[in-house]
Amino acid sequence: MLLRIGQRLYARLRVTSPLHVYLYAILIGLTTGLFGLLFNHILHLVRDAIFLHGIGLSLPNPRGEGVAGLAVVPFSPYLLFIAPAIGGLFSGVVTTYFCHDARGGGTDAIIRAFHSEGGRIGGRVPFFKSLATIFTVGFGGSAGKEGPIMQIGAGIGSFFGKILNVGDRAHRSMMLAGVAAGLATVFRAPFGGALTAVEVVYREDIESDSLLPAILSAVSAYMVVRAFQADAAMFVVPPVHLNTFYELLFYVLLGLVCVGTGYLFTAYFRLVRRVFENWNVHPILKPAAGGLVVGLAAVFFHDSIGDGLGVLQEVILGRRPDAEWWGVAGFFLFLAGLKIITTSFTVATGGSGGVFTPSLFIGGMLGGSVGVVAQHFFPELQISVVSFIMVGMGGFFIGVAHAPIAGMVMVCDMVGNYTLLPALMIVSVLSTVISRFSIYEGQVENRFHSPAHYWDMNLNLLSQMKIASFTNLLRHITLVEPRRLVHEVEQDALELKATDFVVVGKGGAYEGICSLRHFRHTPETEELRTLLTVADVAREVRPLRLTDTFSDALQVMMENEIDKAAVVGDRDEVLGYLRFVDIMKAYNQRVR
Repeated sequence: MLLRIGQRLYARLRVTSPLHVYLYAILIGLTTGLFGLLFNHILHLVRDAIFLHGIGLSLPNPRGEGVAGLAVVPFSPYLLFIAPAIGGLFSGVVTTYFCHDARGGGTDAIIRAFHSEGGRIGGRVPFFKSLATIFTVGFGGSAGKEGPIMQIGAGIGSFFGKILNVGDRAHRSMMLAGVAAGLATVFRAPFGGALTAVEVVYREDIESDSLLPAILSAVSAYMVVRAFQADAAMFVVPPVHLNTFYELLFYVLLGLVCVGTGYLFTAYFRLVRRVFENWNVHPILKPAAGGLVVGLAAVFFHDSIGDGLGVLQEVILGRRPDAEWWGVAGFFLFLAGLKIITTSFTVATGGSGGVFTPSLFIGGMLGGSVGVVAQHFFPELQISVVSFIMVGMGGFFIGVAHAPIAGMVMVCDMVGNYTLLPALMIVSVLSTVISRFSIYEGQVENRFHSPAHYWDMNLNLLSQMKIASFTNLLRHITLVEPRRLVHEVEQDALELKATDFVVVGKGGAYEGICSLRHFRHTPETEELRTLLTVADVAREVRPLRLTDTFSDALQVMMENEIDKAAVVGDRDEVLGYLRFVDIMKAYNQRVR
């Protein structure tokens, strides 16, 4: 009885239509929101315990996060120096002995799972990724928390896909729905999180099949966050504005600065990773060594540690050094360069944490620098430095991640309005057109380069392969005259191991296909066996021409259930025939 009830319940819960995927996306979002809040709370507890009660340093937080309090012990620069190394050592133990996939940023692992593993995430990856990131970021590593929360969401989406036994297409959508929910939980930007999830897997495309599930999941997670946090947006942002058309020219300059700096960040990040990968020491020591570099920088410049969101909030609210304009601009540039170094030595050495949040920090500092320069030289334009900071955040991320739509919408969500959209569009276009690199190496060009869309790729590629370019594949072995006897052709078929023959009449004229697999002897035909000719059993099958494509050839073969199709010239003379197996060989060579 219970077994029968369970079978009926499972049958009702199975995914049999897009509507079921949408419903489960909401459930994935709610679950991810709860787990994301729990992870965020534990991370802040660890960080506050280390810095407020251990090191004696109070770190700034964005709105609605962390504990607003002062350090309860005297400041110790020595503990600050070794704290990131200790966190890197603990993270190295987790990623070396328990879960190798937990190291690094985490986004590349999600991208690989989407393209090559049907959207499936290992069950233990989210837990160990979260643990390793708590050690890395909680002890002062320069990385973001979005990586583990994205993997928590991806793991939850993948879990639902596994227990429901869905196909790869639905499984990938559920995984991306979880990713979108994770981003919405971190940045409190549901639409931006959904677009990032479906855009970051490609360089020049978007996973449109998963867009609606991602939106539903992200909004659900955002509602969970709002239920526990009163603050709707992550940052307190003063009013931003665009006063004149001429101001947009400086945003063009900002776009160029973001692309150039993004290239330096990507190159430096990969250089550090390559050096540490080739370093012949125990793996658990590598993130610890990177932590020493971060700790050294933190002793002299506290703003270089952590994810940088709290420092970014202070800069948005007007924190600047008491210096001339060039000193302020230089200060912002220095913080951006220092963040590139500390993030690389945190994540590229094997530590655990995301690079998305540091990218926002770097872009914000670049925007602040350009804004200060523009404000000084053109005071009559009344330029808002905060506007440049916000646009720089989106512009730099767009350049290093190839996510133009997501970057624009994410910033607008953070600001709370679309005032900066024209400037964001300019920076987005520049970054997308000029940038030829990506911090995420797992990205592919578009869906036709992804194993997740092989069927789409088949149709596209085969329709581009014209028969005229492959005349060397045309064969002439199984050509038969219409007056030949069928029993003779049957003898030839045994020797040639063929079942379909192309019928060629006078002057090489095409007269159809003699398919022995579709011809069966009856008592009447047995009596006329020695009299039955090929012309009597031949079928009319549309011939191919040199202007046709391999896609057309496959369509003819499938419609008529034959393994070869005749190719004719301008006067309908037979030039030869194409075999199914030859088409597949040529296709595989083109793919490689």
